[in-house]
Amino acid sequence: MEIVKTKDKEFLDLVMSSLRPNENSLSRISDVNRRSLQELVRYLTKLKSDTIIDDKLFSELVLIACANYIENEVESRISNSIDKRIMFFFENLK
Repeated sequence: MEIVKTKDKEFLDLVMSSLRPNENSLSRISDVNRRSLQELVRYLTKLKSDTIIDDKLFSELVLIACANYIENEVESRISNSIDKRIMFFFENLK
């Protein structure tokens, strides 16, 4: 019976270690996401000022870029929240 409990504990430790996020991982992802949006908007602004794209296309591309930014932020926050809840669940099994 003790062997089963040891195996269960090893399994739970393995699961916990795989779920445990790196320190500041959410803020690092958010920072990269923000900088990517900033660089893309800067590039689109340059294309617009060089008359390579018109106002309508510029607006549409900025809208798509912002939608992608928001989607990435929401996805990373939800993922982080789910990871925390799973970790809490497994910690309570010990």
